[in-house]
Amino acid sequence: MTAQHPEHNHFLTAFLSSQRHPRRMPAGVNDWETPLPDSGPGSVPVVLVHGTWMNSYCTWSLLAPTLAAAGYRVFAFNYGQDRSCFLGRRPACYGNAALVDAQPEVAAFIDRVLTTTGADRVDLIGHSQGVAQARLYLTDSGGAGDPAAGVPPRVRRLIGIAGSNHGTTASGIGTLGKWMKKKGWYGPTRALLGRAAEDQMVGSEAMAHVNRDGDTVPGVDYTMICSRYDEIVTPWRTQQLTAGQDATVANILVQEHGNRYDFSEHLALLYSPRAVDLVLEALHHGAAGDYRAATPHVRGTVLPLWGGVRKPRVRA
Repeated sequence: MTAQHPEHNHFLTAFLSSQRHPRRMPAGVNDWETPLPDSGPGSVPVVLVHGTWMNSYCTWSLLAPTLAAAGYRVFAFNYGQDRSCFLGRRPACYGNAALVDAQPEVAAFIDRVLTTTGADRVDLIGHSQGVAQARLYLTDSGGAGDPAAGVPPRVRRLIGIAGSNHGTTASGIGTLGKWMKKKGWYGPTRALLGRAAEDQMVGSEAMAHVNRDGDTVPGVDYTMICSRYDEIVTPWRTQQLTAGQDATVANILVQEHGNRYDFSEHLALLYSPRAVDLVLEALHHGAAGDYRAATPHVRGTVLPLWGGVRKPRVRA
């Protein structure tokens, strides 16, 4: 298992720590040796896929140890570092390479988890670009299986947090970027931000590729957790998915169920008590409804770029 590092309850502290320790992984991940149990939370490995300009430590330092404490086998990694752009020169900055270029790296790690643990499927949790990468694993890297031949998907559930699913205007910056590209001024932007940012703008070829056959694949359950205050993947409703044949989709707004003091934006959503509760519900291995029947809805005050500021409350 990866060396245990401090658990963080707030995004900013985890982010700053990751800049000082760029190779650090969150607590509770990457136990490659302990056999999987036959049933229960640990029987299906959970793979965490971070987003653009991020890393696993600043992204999952609350969720990973929370899942491990609940009995899940959790795996995390860093991917997609392109040092040719300015931001990519920072050691802790990953996920800035072109989406399709980074996908083989993502797929190789997921397949390693399957092979090493002996599991026949995984649960995937992605943040931002990580959701697009999880979907590409299904459509481009064999994760969807072959239902026509009786080969089931390698993924049981795909959970997205602020998912980059249909391209973003980035609160208007994406529209500006399209205009700059038409004017031939996009090169400097790519040199600064990396190809991943360009790929995730609304109307990009990469987003068209991700969605070429619809939002879902058969046999996979999808949960998309969103915040109305997201300033990066905008409009926030573009994060939602539409279920296709033999797939299920739950699109959930974190401010629902009386959680009106949750001001999570794109990053604090990772450290929202309500979002963590929704992930646990989506991963639940019991019958539908069992988790919520035993666990009241969690509410909490969340500040942008920070996370929860006081002990979460529960609401039946």
